[in-house]
Amino acid sequence: MKTTLYILFTLLLLTYNANAQNPNTKKYVNHTEFGGLFGRVKYLNQYNGNQEQVDNKLNLTVQTFNGIQINKRLITGVTVGMDWYRAALLNPIAAGLRYDLTRKGNVKVFGTLDAGYAFAWFHDDAEGYDTRGGVMVNPGLGLRIGKDAGFTLALTYKRQEAQVDKPPFSDQTERSEQRVYNRLAMRLGISF
Repeated sequence: MKTTLYILFTLLLLTYNANAQNPNTKKYVNHTEFGGLFGRVKYLNQYNGNQEQVDNKLNLTVQTFNGIQINKRLITGVTVGMDWYRAALLNPIAAGLRYDLTRKGNVKVFGTLDAGYAFAWFHDDAEGYDTRGGVMVNPGLGLRIGKDAGFTLALTYKRQEAQVDKPPFSDQTERSEQRVYNRLAMRLGISF
């Protein structure tokens, strides 16, 4: 958590300093995207003698990035989203960067990086359960089609941590589960 706050603070300072050098290049930018989180999950199945089971997972993700264009290629801002996993509804809030890797044309390749923390604000737990979010990192590449406003297609890797406290069994004093969601995210969206 300290590392995440340090990164957010550093990005804000860099944004402020970069804006002080180029006051005429400030421009509001928004990327709003939705898509799927694809992954393969290995877990112990308690109903099958605690044998390992592997399943494919597909989850829904929605996010919006709001930022300031620092120069012609770099945008810094904040990303807010919602990820619907099978057993958790998480709301990541992150510092974000978008960097154009190509300089010319109506179709641009851009790099994206979001790092922050997810909360379980809208998640509703069953009695005795307590779900909490955790650190989130989301690097990737994307295409933006259009000059000022356009469509985006992004392919990213998303790593999301979560913790669930569960009611203990009769022979336990406490029971919890650390989860790490590793997903390939494919998102479509708009940019302006």
